[in-house]
Amino acid sequence: MNPKVNAEQLQPKEEGVIRVLIGLPHEGMTGSEAYTNRLHNFMHLGKLEERGRINKETPRFEFIQYTCGRMHVFFAREEMAKQAIAADCDYLYMIDDDMICPDDMFEKLYADDKSIVAPLAFTRNFPHKPVVYACIEGWDAVSKKDYFSNYAVMNYPKNKLQEVDAVGFGAVLIKTEVLKAVATPRFMSTCGTGEDILFCYKAKKAGFPTWVDTRVKLGHVSHPLIVTEDYVNAQWKAHGMEVEKNYGELKSKEPVLVLGD
Repeated sequence: MNPKVNAEQLQPKEEGVIRVLIGLPHEGMTGSEAYTNRLHNFMHLGKLEERGRINKETPRFEFIQYTCGRMHVFFAREEMAKQAIAADCDYLYMIDDDMICPDDMFEKLYADDKSIVAPLAFTRNFPHKPVVYACIEGWDAVSKKDYFSNYAVMNYPKNKLQEVDAVGFGAVLIKTEVLKAVATPRFMSTCGTGEDILFCYKAKKAGFPTWVDTRVKLGHVSHPLIVTEDYVNAQWKAHGMEVEKNYGELKSKEPVLVLGD
């Protein structure tokens, strides 16, 4: 794996090579659990790259690591998109520094073959909302502008690949053709939503839908626990939250009750 991006020093891609920029947006406070997990992830991806090269597999992968430290996340994502395009990458693969990822997450998301696809993750604090979103769009007659709002899909699709309006970018795999199609700034604005939801909204307008693969599951580092799907379901049950009874399925475009961050 290449440790950093320097587009001028990179060799042109060989035929049959899929080049992936692994972006790590963080502000210098990576937890020990996530740091160890990321080392395992990188070792796995390094073996995947080397095996493909030795066996002359087609396609085979070339991974480049790019880290933005001490930088606001939205700006870090903007830099990573810029570097992925400059390095002639096929994908931007971003993982936040507080996520616990399965080693084979990249292969599973890559196999989905979607323009934007993310695994299942939850917010750090109770009620641990899934970072899967539905967006409500409209026209503001006063400002003469389009607007949209987003709602967490509490009754998220279980163990399946599903098109959604937006996802959180705890981890995400994005084809660089999407980055090229979305006008800059891709992740920064003065609107009230997160940079990840904003990007999905812009990408959809450019013709690229967003998908979530809830078969691939992230853990979210909290204190003193790791927020996983099993933990969330247990907490919901303990607090009497009958999600399947009280919340509509994803196919519904009705606003979903927001219970707090």
